[in-house]
Amino acid sequence: MEWAWNSFGLWTPPEDASAGSDEMQWIFADCTPDDPVTVEILWKSRHDSTPAWYRMYIMETLPDPTRPALRGFWANPATGSVELDDVVAVRLSIEGLPLSCTDVDSPQFRPSSMRARTDPKDLLPELTITQPEAQVMVDRYLHLESHRVGPLWTTIDAQAVATRARLLDIVSTAAAAGVRTDINIAVAVRDASVPQCTHHVFDPPPAYTEVDEIRTVGLHEVAHAHTDGTVTLENHGHEHLRAVLSCLALYGGTIHLATVPREDAAVPVATELLYRVHYDWRCELVEDAERRERMPGRSRARDVGSGATHGFRS
Repeated sequence: MEWAWNSFGLWTPPEDASAGSDEMQWIFADCTPDDPVTVEILWKSRHDSTPAWYRMYIMETLPDPTRPALRGFWANPATGSVELDDVVAVRLSIEGLPLSCTDVDSPQFRPSSMRARTDPKDLLPELTITQPEAQVMVDRYLHLESHRVGPLWTTIDAQAVATRARLLDIVSTAAAAGVRTDINIAVAVRDASVPQCTHHVFDPPPAYTEVDEIRTVGLHEVAHAHTDGTVTLENHGHEHLRAVLSCLALYGGTIHLATVPREDAAVPVATELLYRVHYDWRCELVEDAERRERMPGRSRARDVGSGATHGFRS
């Protein structure tokens, strides 16, 4: 335990509660609300079917020898205890990244006031990620995580797959609700190379992952619904969209949807949604029509894009 924590900042709590309490105290006993430690926990909350990664501040240890727990703070904002029985692993986090929110899939969830509002111009991609580039970026990201957390990288892959599935469902639902949906995906691209690894060889990363690159990278797409319930993409294939959403699920970023209603709709204006995917591979609704009414000065997505069609079923 001491070797893994000192070398990699990674701790896996033992099954024995008393031993777990002792190890927890050894690592986190000095944590206080005024001086917390930022960590990522692989935790199965009561709302999750499988463990998922969360980022939180550890503020206090609760060293009950039968049910030891950590008291932490999330971005909801909320505090609560995390029993070690439900924790698979804990690792030190990179400072400066946003904390996780809990219960983001709940109908009662409201976005955190700690989340900064996105500048509208940052929602519109200037460069398109090609499908092969997206696959290279996914492979490189998962390779990096395998070096950071070892075999636990598979939980990150599974969490990103679940987020991608949710994003695809969000896109399909929005597109089926109107005659046309303008989709803008912006991915927080960065280099995910592991320079010291000589055992795995990948294609070089796209040039736009370089540090001095400042253009918004992602995908613009237009989808429209048919009377038979199918949804058609006008510019790219479904597999291209899936690949870019895989990048979004891993690297983070935003997806902005503006849906033009049908002719018989009661409200003849576009319905807008903005989702943000954070560094913890979690999708969060941060703006909708109700919240946008309280945000004057917001601009709509540009209505651009046409071309050959490729169909996918919603």
